[in-house]
Amino acid sequence: MAIQRNNEEVAYSFFKYNDTEETHIFTGHFTPETCTAKAVSICEKLNRKEENISQIKACLNEDQARAKAAELGRSVCGTCVSHLYTTY
Repeated sequence: MAIQRNNEEVAYSFFKYNDTEETHIFTGHFTPETCTAKAVSICEKLNRKEENISQIKACLNEDQARAKAAELGRSVCGTCVSHLYTTY
């Protein structure tokens, strides 16, 4: 079941540090054409304004984000991943 805030499905985006490949997950919401992403990752350790980062994948629903995190493996921040499995 997808996490929803205010009856909107959460959109997930993955960004990584170019030098270390460390990946973090950002939340946002879907728009008619694409999606948004907050300025700071779920764990609050990565800011999208940093210069040495790249977007890996954007606009994923919860199930797609879980699959992407599993595909990327250990490079994904554990704190960010744990929030994909949090029950509210």
